[in-house]
Amino acid sequence: MKIKLLFLMLAGTFTTTSAQTLLQENFDNINALTSWTQTNQSSPVGTITWFQGNDTVFPAQSGAATTYIAANFNNTAGAGTISNWLITPNIMVQNGDVLKFWTRTVAGASYADRLEVRLSTGSTFTTPVGATDTGSFSNVLLTINPSLLTGPTNYPDVWTEYTITIAGLSATPVSANMAFRYFVTDGGPSGNNSNYIGIDTFSVERPNMAVTDVSKVKMAVYPNPTSDYLKINTTAKISSVEVFDISGKKVQAIFDGISVDVQKLEKGSYVIKINGEEGNSTQKFIKK
Repeated sequence: MKIKLLFLMLAGTFTTTSAQTLLQENFDNINALTSWTQTNQSSPVGTITWFQGNDTVFPAQSGAATTYIAANFNNTAGAGTISNWLITPNIMVQNGDVLKFWTRTVAGASYADRLEVRLSTGSTFTTPVGATDTGSFSNVLLTINPSLLTGPTNYPDVWTEYTITIAGLSATPVSANMAFRYFVTDGGPSGNNSNYIGIDTFSVERPNMAVTDVSKVKMAVYPNPTSDYLKINTTAKISSVEVFDISGKKVQAIFDGISVDVQKLEKGSYVIKINGEEGNSTQKFIKK
């Protein structure tokens, strides 16, 4: 299993690079997805939930033949509503971040499948309860085959990559979870819909991030965590400083040219955006 949770804690000079990987998962072994949440809210609940890919149905998009995650009509029993959730770990995302994944159904499938990609903001999420509930995942980023139609132009029957650019959040990182929802009405062994889907090679990336270059202008914040003042160490001229809570709301913090007064902030995680003449740096810190 390959999983990465990366945050830019100390930014240096403002050079551009290729995408920064915030989260990556290839589903090599779904039993090792300890930081992901799986919950089957189908009605009635079937005999299985998410499972390791079955290469006799079709092989993985990349890697060994079974290294993808799958769901099928047995998520519900009889004829019911499938609502099976696969929820990412909590990560910091912002406008412009890019979510990518590959998915497909069975070649020539005669039963329709549907997949939603949803977003919940905040440091914690509300778990959906029941087949129609979406918990705190009210933001729909993508729906594949919303009308539940058969045929490869509706749900692809070969591995197909989907790319979603995050919008409507904040220019600075906010805490969030993303979720796949295998959602099929009139599904199940006796239903008129639902077959088998696979998901592979998932990632969330941040394009063109500012990164450290120790040979040029340096910028760092310390101490981290802090209880009173957050100092900024840099050779660049700072034009302004902004501080945001984990939901992306701007909070009051006074910058005196050297340090930021955070004494009045509640305990928790925050993001500081430092605007300088040579570029901007966004970093995470903890108020203790």
